[in-house]
Amino acid sequence: MLKNSYIVWEGASLINGSPIVLILTGFVSPSTNRKTGRLIQSWILQQEFAPTFAASKGLDSGVCGSCPLKLSQIGSCYVHLLPINNIYRKYVAGNYPKLGTNEIEVLKHYRYPIRIGSYGDPTAVPFDVWESIISASGRYTGYTHQFYECDSRWKQYLMASVQSESEARIAQIQGWRTFRIIAPDAPLSENEILCRHTEDDRIQCETCLLCDGASSKPNIADRVHGLKWKVSNFVKYSNSLSN
Repeated sequence: MLKNSYIVWEGASLINGSPIVLILTGFVSPSTNRKTGRLIQSWILQQEFAPTFAASKGLDSGVCGSCPLKLSQIGSCYVHLLPINNIYRKYVAGNYPKLGTNEIEVLKHYRYPIRIGSYGDPTAVPFDVWESIISASGRYTGYTHQFYECDSRWKQYLMASVQSESEARIAQIQGWRTFRIIAPDAPLSENEILCRHTEDDRIQCETCLLCDGASSKPNIADRVHGLKWKVSNFVKYSNSLSN
């Protein structure tokens, strides 16, 4: 019987060697995320710490790498960690089975799109672990802050997540499409379009799928969103980059 959630892989983070786990959810009960729609969600978690604890103590480098948005740095990551704690608790309790051939066949049959890294940087997990899942689905979205040092094969699946025009130019020169977070009143660059969901909230990631790595598609920008204090932190950070 098909379960909703599965452990894909457990091992050492490629970012810092700490023990991490990759979990997929949404096989039976679709995500309630209004922006993404029905995507299979993927969660990269520290094995030894609940997500909220890891983030508050700066122990999340194994899954978040050098992302400047995380709580221990500028504190503007839009991800709400409390629900992810529930995923972690179920993992620790041994409630998740291992992903197997049958589940891969389900992905092939239904072509469920995958959100590569709902939480955590996908490049913390070996590329070969992901590839069979991504290939089975054939449809995906994903981002990485580790674009400057990760396996170059990721360019075909992920966008480089950047926070400034200069960082975007560097990533684009290296062959990445970019996804840039911008302040609420900031203009787009001439080679960017605004996230389609931000333009029209009836459009969801599951049908848009523009954020799917290297292609002829445009670079994307989106206005910072989330809790007010997180937005404020990002605006201060963004202003500091331009001063």
